[in-house]
Amino acid sequence: MNASEKTYQQLKAKIISNELVGAVSESELCATFNVSRTPLREAIFRLITEGWIDYSKNKTKTIRPITLKELKNIFQIRVDIEIMLLNLSWKYHDTSIYQSIKKNIEKGIAQQDIDLLLASDNQLHQQLLDDCNNELVYKMLSFIYDRLRMLRSDKVKTDSIFESSTEHLNICDAIIIRDQDAARKAISTHVSNSRLRILTTFDEC
Repeated sequence: MNASEKTYQQLKAKIISNELVGAVSESELCATFNVSRTPLREAIFRLITEGWIDYSKNKTKTIRPITLKELKNIFQIRVDIEIMLLNLSWKYHDTSIYQSIKKNIEKGIAQQDIDLLLASDNQLHQQLLDDCNNELVYKMLSFIYDRLRMLRSDKVKTDSIFESSTEHLNICDAIIIRDQDAARKAISTHVSNSRLRILTTFDEC
């Protein structure tokens, strides 16, 4: 991994975790990541094109926060894209992988292990993406998931994690028993409930 790619990954991770907000200082970031301005600027330019950083006319670079409008736009299309993702990935599923994810979710719920539940959440969505074999869908949903993780890391509520994890169990179960209709229904229910949870949390903050 070259310096530009490494800096991009590190910078994006800080944005998603809300460790970096507001205006971007190139000098401070160079010191933080111990890199020169060239790889940093390459990373920033990439994040601008991807929609993570805004670039104003006066050349100010600012981390783009998630707005209520963006969330509503995401959920207008999310269920349709996730159903498409399921359909594209269906014949490529290795049910043993989803059984492993299910066990981790069950363990996380039983032990009230938030970190394990969040990791299992990421693993489930990532596995579906990896199985879909469609670059466009992969890129689109990866961006959506990362934007939602950015919001979740800032406004996450414990109760919502357990509710979401229970819904993930239903998705895993349907995939494991190879019931595509049940999987579609589970995904639709999960996205609908996620919308209510996230919009409610957003409005309260």
